Amino acid sequence: MEVRQVEETSLEPLKQCRGLIQTSIDNAETLVKEGNRILQGSNKELNESLLSFNEKATEIVSLPEVPSLADVTCISVAFTNSWVNTVRTHLHNYGSILPQGPVQIVETVEHAGAVTVAWEENGDDIPEVPEYRLQCCQGLGKAGCLVFRDVYQGCTSQYTVRAVKPNSPYTFRVAMRAEGDKIWSMWSAFYVAMTTLGHYEWESCKRPHYAVGNHNRVMAKLSSQTQCIFSKNCSYACGELLIFKVLGQGKPHMSDGLGLVVQPREATEDEEMTINSLMGKGAFCISSSGQVFINGKEMVTRFPALTLGMTIVYHTEVLPSNKVRVSIEAVDKQVTFDWAADFGKAKLEERNLFFGACFKYPGWKVEVE
Repeated sequence: MEVRQVEETSLEPLKQCRGLIQTSIDNAETLVKEGNRILQGSNKELNESLLSFNEKATEIVSLPEVPSLADVTCISVAFTNSWVNTVRTHLHNYGSILPQGPVQIVETVEHAGAVTVAWEENGDDIPEVPEYRLQCCQGLGKAGCLVFRDVYQGCTSQYTVRAVKPNSPYTFRVAMRAEGDKIWSMWSAFYVAMTTLGHYEWESCKRPHYAVGNHNRVMAKLSSQTQCIFSKNCSYACGELLIFKVLGQGKPHMSDGLGLVVQPREATEDEEMTINSLMGKGAFCISSSGQVFINGKEMVTRFPALTLGMTIVYHTEVLPSNKVRVSIEAVDKQVTFDWAADFGKAKLEERNLFFGACFKYPGWKVEVE
C-alpha cells in the first residue's frame, strides 16, 4: 500500500510532463504539414502565410523541464537484522542451494523422427530408488520463454522421444526424486538436440486398396483385395527400432503380415501367397495369426494374433556372417532370429531395408514409428 501511494504521488508530475511534450510534438507535426502547403502555394499568398507560420512556430519553441535524476523518487526497503536472521533460518530448514541439478543429460542419439535422451546422476545425495521426469519443448532453450511438456516419467535413465520434427531443435531438461516423494529436484541444465532423419512413412498414391494419413505414418486397408504396401523408400537402417502399432483390426487372413523386405516385388496371381503377402524370399514378417515367416519358411515360434492396440517392435543387427539378427517383441514376448537377407554387394553402412504390410480384408489400420 505504501509503495502504491509513493508511485501515484511521484508519477503524476511525470505524466503531466509527458502530456505537454506529446502536445508539442502534435503541434510540430501540424506545423510541418502547413509549411509544406505554403511552399506549394502561389507567391501572392506567400508573405501573409509566412507571417502566420512564424507566429505559430514561436509557440512551440519551449518544452517543459524534465526532472533531474536526483528529483526522481527511488523506492528502497530496509529490513532489520532480526528479520533477515529469521528468513535465513527458514531457508536452511526448508531448502538448500546447489551449484547444479542432481541429474544431468549426458547424451542424445538421433533416430528416424525421434531422439533418444540419456542422463546420469551428479553428486553423492542420490536416492536408492530414483524416479526421473523428462520434459522437452520445441525450440532453443532460453529461460522463461519456453513451454515445456512432460514426455517421460519413470525409473530408467534414458528415453526415446518420438514424433520429432527433423532439422528442428528441441530443448530437454530432466529432474529426479526418490520414489514415493512428491517434490522434484531442481532441473538439469538445458540440453538442445535434434534429428536430421525424417520419420518413417508409408508410400502414398501407389496402392489403390490402401489409404495413408497422419503425415504418411498411418495406413488403412480399404478393400477385400490382397495387396502389400511398403515404406516410401528404403529408409529402415539396421540397428534401429521399428515399431508397428495396430490402430484398427480387420478380419484375419493367412496372407496377412507385417515385416521387413530387402526389395519389394509385385506378384502375379499365382505368386500371391509367396511374394505379395511378405512371406516369400527376401522377406521377414509376422503374420496376423502370430506365425513368423523368414524367406517364405514358417518358424516354430509363434506370437499372439494381432489385435487392436497391439505393438510389434523390430530391432535388427547385421552380423559378421552378413546375416541380420532380428529381434521381435510383442505382448511381453521377445524372440530373436538370424535372417539370411541378401543385400548383394551393398556396404555395411548401406544395408537398409523396406518395411511393409499386407492385408486382405478392410478394417486394418497400422501406424509406423
